[in-house]
Amino acid sequence: MSPRGSLTPVVASGTASVVKLLVATLAFTGAYVGVEASRTTSVPARASMAAGTTGAEKAQVETVVLSSKSMQDATAQAPAAGTVTVSPVTGAGSCDRPYRIQSVIDNPHPDRTVSYGWRLQRWSEGSRSWRTYLNGNSGFTGKSQTVEWQPHVVDNPGWYRATLSVSDGTSLRSAKFRVSC
Repeated sequence: MSPRGSLTPVVASGTASVVKLLVATLAFTGAYVGVEASRTTSVPARASMAAGTTGAEKAQVETVVLSSKSMQDATAQAPAAGTVTVSPVTGAGSCDRPYRIQSVIDNPHPDRTVSYGWRLQRWSEGSRSWRTYLNGNSGFTGKSQTVEWQPHVVDNPGWYRATLSVSDGTSLRSAKFRVSC
C-alpha cells in the first residue's frame, strides 16, 4: 500500500470533522446576525414613529425564524453496535431518494487506522441476487465511532440493502428496504 493510500482515510475523517465544524459555525453566525439585524431594524422604526412619520415611511421589520431541524443530526441516537440503520432523508426531486445509513465501529487498537467500506445493493429480479448499486470508503483513527453514509437513489425503484465491511473482517448488513417513486 502506498503512503498516500494509507493517509486517505485519516484525511477523509479529518475533512468530515472540519466540514461539520464549519457548518455549525455558519449556523451560529447566521443566527447571531439574524438576531442583531432584527434589533437594529426595530429601533429606527420606533424612533421614526415617535418623530411623527407616516406608516409608509417606517422601516420594514423582517422576522427571522430559526429552525432546529439541522441540529437533529447531532442529537440523534447512535445505532446499537453491530447493526446498520437506514433512515430516509427529505429528497430534492420527484424520485430523488436520499438515505442516512449509520453504524458504530469499535476500534480495539485506537492508535491504528480502521478502514471501512459501504455498499448499497439492489435486488436484481433477473439474476435473483443482490448487486452493488453504489459504494463508498472511509476510515478513522481512535476508539469507537459512529460512521455515516448518505447515498441517493435517483429514478431506480426496487429493493435495497446496505452493507458495511470493516478492515478487521467484520461485515454488517441492514434490513432490506423498498425505494418507490
